[in-house]
Amino acid sequence: MVLEVKQPRPLWEILFSTHHTDIGLLYLITSITALMLGGALALALRAELFLPGLQLFQDPTSFNRFFTVHGTTMLFLWAIPFFAGVGNYLVPIMVRYKDMAWPKLNAVAFWMIPVGAALVWVGFADTGWTAYPPYSIIRAPGPAAEMWIFGLKILGISSILGSINFIVTILSCRHPDLSIMKISLFAWSILAVSLMTLVAVPTFAASLIMLYTDRLGISGFFNPAMGGDPIAYQHLFWFTFHPEVYIFLLPAVGMLYEIIPKFSRKPLFSYQSGVAAFVLIAIIGFASWAHHMFAVGMSFTEKTVFMVGTLAAVPASAMHVFNWLATMWGGRIKFAVPLLFGVGGIMLFFASGAGGVVNTALPLDFITHDSYWVVGHFHLILMGTVSLTFTGFIYYLFPLITGRMYNERAGQIHFVLAFVGVIFVFITQHVLGLYGMPRRIVDYDATMPGWLIMNQIATVGAWIAGLSYIIMLVNLIKSAGSGKEADMKDPFQIGEEYYDYKRREPHH
Repeated sequence: MVLEVKQPRPLWEILFSTHHTDIGLLYLITSITALMLGGALALALRAELFLPGLQLFQDPTSFNRFFTVHGTTMLFLWAIPFFAGVGNYLVPIMVRYKDMAWPKLNAVAFWMIPVGAALVWVGFADTGWTAYPPYSIIRAPGPAAEMWIFGLKILGISSILGSINFIVTILSCRHPDLSIMKISLFAWSILAVSLMTLVAVPTFAASLIMLYTDRLGISGFFNPAMGGDPIAYQHLFWFTFHPEVYIFLLPAVGMLYEIIPKFSRKPLFSYQSGVAAFVLIAIIGFASWAHHMFAVGMSFTEKTVFMVGTLAAVPASAMHVFNWLATMWGGRIKFAVPLLFGVGGIMLFFASGAGGVVNTALPLDFITHDSYWVVGHFHLILMGTVSLTFTGFIYYLFPLITGRMYNERAGQIHFVLAFVGVIFVFITQHVLGLYGMPRRIVDYDATMPGWLIMNQIATVGAWIAGLSYIIMLVNLIKSAGSGKEADMKDPFQIGEEYYDYKRREPHH
């Protein structure tokens, strides 16, 4: 008997497909490409700061351009497309439906991302990733700034369309026998962030239109020379972007709910508390935006309200952490690469959360505000917790997508280098902030105590982390072509049947 060899599909068939697995794969490839490009910009920024003075950049404006595109790329082109890609790949399977609710709209939402990315990268704007006025109105040169604004508008619309599709798919298209309290907690995380996106992103979209008309001279919403208020932009911006932090975080939390029971060989400790924590964080995330603005002159009452609103997220986050640890407790744990990255993400979640509490406390925030402490905290949550967990999920999905196993030893080396590198960079940046180094500067005074050595440690750490992701890329590309064939029933060799945390049925 001659077996027919299945030929790979032509590239054009995947590119023009509307099937959820193909769209998910396109999202994943796009996001990993953005991670590498945005990471390369970060390495250039850190290399510049290895020594005082200007080394790589001819002037501060060039540094600011790299800074703007790095931040925009990592947030809008790495983090959001990655969890959108994983959601596209898994959510229809998890709700037992044939595809996303609107496959063609799903494809449109994806193809808006390369267009938005092209505008951001071709323009290479000097606005800062926050685009704070009045600098973004008066000083940032056009047409690069306008290209950045339109690129962000397109990426925002893409997120809104994708979120609508996820909400309808989960709520209306799931199998009739599958109640909302039986779906995977990863699907719950996607539902929560999709609802948050529909509330948060339109506010930023409105602020971008106002910023654009201010740049044209038609309006003066944020331009103080025309009677506008730059602080109003900050309110609109952070109303979107503090919830956006949870929009980045919650999919990583959902991925941990897939990884930890699997490699602990135990059912999840508490499904209901995980659902409750997702709902609480989705609501509380909108009660804390102005804790980024304690230094702008708000009243004590306003500051107190936002301080309490921010601290309210701590118990909900702790519910997730307790759930993970209780699931692992007493389990027969297998520390495969996905779990290594997951545990590393949980460890750094503690560290980054502690830094967030400091930023929330009124007296301490005035010490750390606009210092490298904020840079360290922000990156420790996004690069430490979110990106490490996302990376673990890349390894988790790899055999399921390709049918082949990655090199386990290379994955372990990747984890060690990435974890050590992240600590070197971002813990050191916390200390730099306490020593008084302001953020967003291209040069610094080497005579300031500790600044030189700590910047050098941070730069070395960044290059270690960068090297680790090159190892990952080589490992995955090589393994996809010639890696060991995976046992699709048990690719990670768990060695016993794994039971679903809710229904106690075999988990597929």
